[in-house]
Amino acid sequence: MNHTNQNDSSTSAIVPVLDLDTIRPALQQLARATVDKTLQQARETRVDPVLSCSSALATYYMMMPRNDGKAMEHILDIVAHNVADLAVITSGLKFGIDPRHLDLVQSNQSAVLAQLQTDHDPDPRGPTYRPDALVINRDTGKACLLEFKRQASTIETTRLNQIADNLTIARAQVCDLLYRKHRRIKIEPEAVSWAIIDCSDQELPPRFRDIGVFGLDSLDAICGVRNVAEAYRLARTLMAAEFSRGETELMAASQKFVPAQTVNELIEAAVSEARLSRVSAIAPLAAIGAEGADDVSDDLADPATGPKQQNADDQATMC
Repeated sequence: MNHTNQNDSSTSAIVPVLDLDTIRPALQQLARATVDKTLQQARETRVDPVLSCSSALATYYMMMPRNDGKAMEHILDIVAHNVADLAVITSGLKFGIDPRHLDLVQSNQSAVLAQLQTDHDPDPRGPTYRPDALVINRDTGKACLLEFKRQASTIETTRLNQIADNLTIARAQVCDLLYRKHRRIKIEPEAVSWAIIDCSDQELPPRFRDIGVFGLDSLDAICGVRNVAEAYRLARTLMAAEFSRGETELMAASQKFVPAQTVNELIEAAVSEARLSRVSAIAPLAAIGAEGADDVSDDLADPATGPKQQNADDQATMC
């Protein structure tokens, strides 16, 4: 870990700088483990008899975003292990959502809301919320609850507002949580904040910031450490390379890999084959039925007079 001087209008503070070369092996290991886990899930998927390994690939594509999202939470752990005054809590972050507090938050009474402080219940009843991480900088005495999203722009505004409400209520319990469960760490209430982090690294419209959504660059200020955002960018690059590696392995493992453009043709061929097999199975039965009908007709017809003549003789007898 390096240090650099960061000047502001009044003081000169020493801000730690994260060494990306130092954490690269750990980030590489995280990316490889994430992809290996996804590969295992894909290979355990039942192989479709028509699409061959395409079922495994579908599972791979479906599970990768979820596993990638979980990996983002651990990047901060790797960062914290290399910064002396930084601590990250990811387990045990379970907060009760009191309906009374929810009403207060939704009423948007900022003056009252700023003073909201409640005890933390380790086993709350009713609705609960689990943020992704709580980062604490012991040097600055600040703490921040974090919720990571792979791409915030794909999430409905109502859902983002709901997350913001939950984070606000959880924030009111952080001081009590730290004091009771984490070695009596004391953080002033006004030093606790929260943020929703958009990890897509795209430029966000102002309305997202109003909801509480911030880009990767905000992580440097939140953690009080430079290069935290760059660590996430590096992790994403490594994850993309590992993802391609896993995709290639799945394709190479199947001798019957089906390109996407031929899937419809294979489905049609399989359906046609199934119909032909059904027709082939029904044909012998139809032939037997036709042969039996001929036998019955022969029994009813008189060899000498034929059916029509027999009917005429019967009518003459009746007369």
